[in-house]
Amino acid sequence: MYTVRKFHQRDHTPSTSTRTRPGRLLRLFTLSVLFLVLLVTVADATEYTVRPSRNVGKEPGMSVSGEKVQEIDPIPLWLFLLLSVFPQLAAAPIETLLPLKTVGYLGYKRICKENALESPQRRKILRFVKRNPGLHFREILRRVPLTRGTLDHHMKTMESVGLLKTVSGRGRVHYFVADSSYSAEEEILITVLRNESLRRIITEIYLNQGACNEEIAEDVGLSGATVYEHLRYLKDLGVVIAERDGRCVRYTLAESYSRILAGMRIIIPNRPGMRLIPPDR
Repeated sequence: MYTVRKFHQRDHTPSTSTRTRPGRLLRLFTLSVLFLVLLVTVADATEYTVRPSRNVGKEPGMSVSGEKVQEIDPIPLWLFLLLSVFPQLAAAPIETLLPLKTVGYLGYKRICKENALESPQRRKILRFVKRNPGLHFREILRRVPLTRGTLDHHMKTMESVGLLKTVSGRGRVHYFVADSSYSAEEEILITVLRNESLRRIITEIYLNQGACNEEIAEDVGLSGATVYEHLRYLKDLGVVIAERDGRCVRYTLAESYSRILAGMRIIIPNRPGMRLIPPDR
């Protein structure tokens, strides 16, 4: 006798959970890596060496012994805030963070030369630069009541739209109104005379043509090495001319710069206190 049993057909369709498991693992792995990256501790300095400054009583950023000074701009505000929240990103290349900057520009109108002066702050800065041509950024910051970030933003905006122009010298950027009638030589001389040490050296040569390095150093109260570096810089600019006289090198102002200096209203009380008043243009 035979007995027939009925078997129900089983569903052999693979479970969907087995299909999605690799995707879940991949997402979990990605989140783990990101979590570990954010937890990476940036290496800290374990030792500091503090020495007394030799620049006491002088303008910040001034050369101490004739060395070249390079002014470094601070990081943008958006990058500072980002690094404050995620300090570990300081180890990442800056190029990877630049796309985040575009988020801050959403909803802003484009600034052009026609509407740039709608801002009262930009109008104030432009008037100040016109009255005080050739100042570098740090000096403008010291005399204009604006924060560094705000001033930097407005200066770069006006430069980009053609309201300001710049002249670089010794690692610093000096600003002029774009539509001023100063010649290239006048702009160079104005920026040079904004530096106290260079102004004293040029004025000494102007009053005592043919002076040598030692005489200039004694009269202006600077070391011979510092004066030598300044004179070499002025010679490279073409402001002064060096002529050897036996064992001594004598310095005179170039004729074109002498004419420009003679036309400037420059006040020279006993040399160290002299100040420059450029002609109105």
